[in-house]
Amino acid sequence: MLEDATALDSLGWEVLKKALNQRVVAARPRFIPSAVNRVWVVETNVRPVVVKRFLSGKCDIEFESLLQAKLAGVTVPYPLAKEGEYLVSEYVPGESCDLLIHKMFSQSAAENLGRWLAAFHAKMSFEGGGKIMQDAIPSNFVMSEGTVYGFDLEDTTPGDPMDDVGKMAAAIIGNEPFFTPIKFDLCLQMLRNYGDSIGRDVVEDSRKYVSKHLQMDARRKPLFRRTIVRAAKAIEKGWPSLH
Repeated sequence: MLEDATALDSLGWEVLKKALNQRVVAARPRFIPSAVNRVWVVETNVRPVVVKRFLSGKCDIEFESLLQAKLAGVTVPYPLAKEGEYLVSEYVPGESCDLLIHKMFSQSAAENLGRWLAAFHAKMSFEGGGKIMQDAIPSNFVMSEGTVYGFDLEDTTPGDPMDDVGKMAAAIIGNEPFFTPIKFDLCLQMLRNYGDSIGRDVVEDSRKYVSKHLQMDARRKPLFRRTIVRAAKAIEKGWPSLH
């Protein structure tokens, strides 16, 4: 019999019970599609939680990054327990920033994404440097009661903060609807709020990073490759006029 890949297995249930430190009464877990790992939202008699089974081998990185970020005051879900390839964390209800940016064109979401990245880069420091999220895209954030929370920190690594900024900007303008004035406006609002938070204007400095990430994204979007590459090369020369 084939295993149901969407079902939370016995090991996952054991980690969940240990995380809540008591007998858990839970409803049927809700499977959340993920590109790499397996993720469930589980309603319990204690609190709703997220159970994540890592197929990437990066459970330790995510647990440590979430804990460091939480203790530093960055808005992320609280990690409750880790065992083997399973991580249990706080569930944060809210709207996906992917939806807010690409469907609702939310200025608040764009502004808060810039501020969140600035806080993450400022506070996720270590001796000799700082860390970047590396997968800074709107779908890895939710907005809850006006506050943005970031998750999926399994790729966190030392690096150049402008790579995160460029990737976020590229993700905003380089997804449907592609390269429209309102998407460029949201992108620039994100960049300006990042710059305001760190005390340095990054709008012009970010262009080469945005271009780089657009060209990387183009390889994964063959139907739109020419359009994306053309836009990437144009951004290397300057931002388009929105008037």
